[in-house]
Amino acid sequence: MKRIFVLATIVLSGCASLSENVALTSNGIEPSKVLIYREGSFHAGGASLYVGKDEQYFLKLKNDQYSQFFIDSGRHLLQAKASGSPASTLELDLLPGQTTCVKARPNAKSLGAILIPIVGNMVPTFMMENVSCPTQEEISEYEFVEKS
Repeated sequence: MKRIFVLATIVLSGCASLSENVALTSNGIEPSKVLIYREGSFHAGGASLYVGKDEQYFLKLKNDQYSQFFIDSGRHLLQAKASGSPASTLELDLLPGQTTCVKARPNAKSLGAILIPIVGNMVPTFMMENVSCPTQEEISEYEFVEKS
């Protein structure tokens, strides 16, 4: 019985859900804008990408989707994960009034989870990287998703 409880705790602790009304901006601090997009990919194509900060996930993206949100300028640690996998992180230094672009992609190291499922609980499914912003034409090929 103890083993079942421990196993259930481990499995359920990896689940992701969206938190409502996550405050990303404060009064008196000039915000920055973040544009995050996820390219289409067969690998992890069925998994939703959850984006968060301080373990509060406020955005869910599927293949070929993007979103924009305002956040206080300064240093932030964004998190990306799929339900049941650990989070990867990206540290951003956001400048007031500027847009920072982030590309999310499946983590090639998580391919082992197909052969050895327990690996999925140890390796982040998604990775993020700070990139040059896509052109308006490029981003128009993606579906826009509102932040929760």
